[in-house]
Amino acid sequence: MEPFRIGHTIKDLRRFYQISQQELADGICTQAMISRIENDDLYPSAPLLYQIAEKLGVDINYFFNVSETPRLDYAQEVCDQIRALVRKTKYREAMEMIDLEKQNPLFRKGQFYQFLLWQEGICSFYNTRDEERCFSLLEEALSLKTTAKNHLSEDEIEILTSKANIYCEIEQYEEAIAIYNEGLTLLKTIPHIRSSKLEVRILYNLSRAYHLNKQYKRSIETTTKGISICLKEESMYLLGELYYQKGESLFYKHQADQALVCMDYSLWIFERMENEGFYEYVKKERDEISKTI
Repeated sequence: MEPFRIGHTIKDLRRFYQISQQELADGICTQAMISRIENDDLYPSAPLLYQIAEKLGVDINYFFNVSETPRLDYAQEVCDQIRALVRKTKYREAMEMIDLEKQNPLFRKGQFYQFLLWQEGICSFYNTRDEERCFSLLEEALSLKTTAKNHLSEDEIEILTSKANIYCEIEQYEEAIAIYNEGLTLLKTIPHIRSSKLEVRILYNLSRAYHLNKQYKRSIETTTKGISICLKEESMYLLGELYYQKGESLFYKHQADQALVCMDYSLWIFERMENEGFYEYVKKERDEISKTI
């Protein structure tokens, strides 16, 4: 590979991992030197290139023969497929992909390896209910953080909230609530968030945890925050679920009239989204509430 391609590849990898030049340079060289390398003004020495490769989670040979190394778009496609399987609760199929990609050199270090550990942790819980292995894998994934010391990336906050989700599953609601709140605090340290979906997702799960822990007032306050974000950004993401959860908590606070209003909003949203499963579920819950009035 020509020298200029090395600088170009370093820049592509760094941006892909969402690492600043300063973070890449930390413990290796100066930020100015990284800038010069990426701008093709300086060709890195072999020891320096080795350290950069280690920091970016690739073998040094990656820079010299990209054509023989799995491409980033391929690796990202694999990650997307595993995510889709997990979302559909097809944990065994996801685990098969994870086991296969463990042999892929690009998935042996760095962010892709972190991703596999994260998803393996989730799948190990839902496949075998192995809580100890699940938490061990999630902790290992978090230990591989690529961001600066004082904050987590969005993906790492998602790993953190996955822990909270598992705590909810095993009915350890106080632990889950603490982690969800930690995730919301950490989100505030990120200078640029890709989208508000992660915050809304954490707020929704936090509201559920509060409800399950019989902290109905906190649940209502949390759903209200989530709904406010959705309305402000004109987003339907989890809006129906948030209105439903608010309605549930209002009912348990003996405010059935307000609960029905929220349930009606939820039904309206699910009807327009053509989500028949959620629509029928909420309608059944609404009908039960209406009988109490």
